[in-house]
Amino acid sequence: MNEALIERAERSIHDVHQLIHTVFTRPAAETREVLEQLMAVFADDFSMVTTAGALVDRTQVGQMFDRVAGTRVGLEMLVSDVQVVWQAGSGVALRYKETHRLPGVEQVRYSLVIVRCSAQSIVWQCLHETALG
Repeated sequence: MNEALIERAERSIHDVHQLIHTVFTRPAAETREVLEQLMAVFADDFSMVTTAGALVDRTQVGQMFDRVAGTRVGLEMLVSDVQVVWQAGSGVALRYKETHRLPGVEQVRYSLVIVRCSAQSIVWQCLHETALG
């Protein structure tokens, strides 16, 4: 496996979740630039299966982030257990555990992301989330 490619793909998971955390925890008026950076990571034909089992496209993901901007003040997000499950050419699939904590509430999920890597960027192609307990 190309270790530099894998390292960049893994770093992308942490970078994307830092952007998501900022969108969730800052007032919507302060997140426009961050939201643009976040949406630039997703391929034009990006798709996602949510923890509720809904299949959503890039536009719907952007709309969701617009709706929830600033609504989770105090949120703690933790990404852990990142594992490469497949790599071929410029494509990498990674599984990771994601934990969201608010006072009195904890949500945990496993996610599987497929990314395409180039010298200039990491682009998220698809994401599948599965809620745990």
